[in-house]
Amino acid sequence: MSHSVTGVRHRLLLLRWLAGFLLLCFLATGAAEAASKVKVTEAGFTLSDDVYRLDASLDIQLPPKARRAIADGLTLRLDYEVEISRVRRFMIDDGVASLEQSYEINFHALSQRYLLRNLNTGEQEDYGTLDLALERLARVEQLPVFDAALLEPDRPYEVRLRAVLDMSAVPDALQWMLFWADDWSAESEWYVWSLQL
Repeated sequence: MSHSVTGVRHRLLLLRWLAGFLLLCFLATGAAEAASKVKVTEAGFTLSDDVYRLDASLDIQLPPKARRAIADGLTLRLDYEVEISRVRRFMIDDGVASLEQSYEINFHALSQRYLLRNLNTGEQEDYGTLDLALERLARVEQLPVFDAALLEPDRPYEVRLRAVLDMSAVPDALQWMLFWADDWSAESEWYVWSLQL
């Protein structure tokens, strides 16, 4: 009799442990699906008129709740951070130049359009859907980054690029939303490549 009671208790304990483990797996999967993701998929420079210009592409993924939050007034901000440094053999690499290019996407309720604004230049474009605005945001073409005169010939350089997605800016009337909302901000890994003159 005592063996069967002990066996039942062990089975119940094992079932509880298994149920808890499955619940944790489910919650972890849900949290991963609720997170924003941003990744630099390709990047490089072209030299034009003695200026190095950046071409880059991103993969930006936003969960459904983040997309709804943008439609409700949350601002999506994306910063492209570019750094170039001279590679030195026996010393710490020497920083040569850095640049931050910033953009914002807002939903304009009156026109029912998504506004994409370049915060460095003030230029603004509008799109009928968030996907179209994100597609444009994920592409940088011929962005002037730095003057070729900053670089010395026959020296190796390293270029690093990352994207930082910030979704924490809301109008004052919607500040309460941040208390209840998930943090959908994200940043990519550094995308690194070599530049040899």
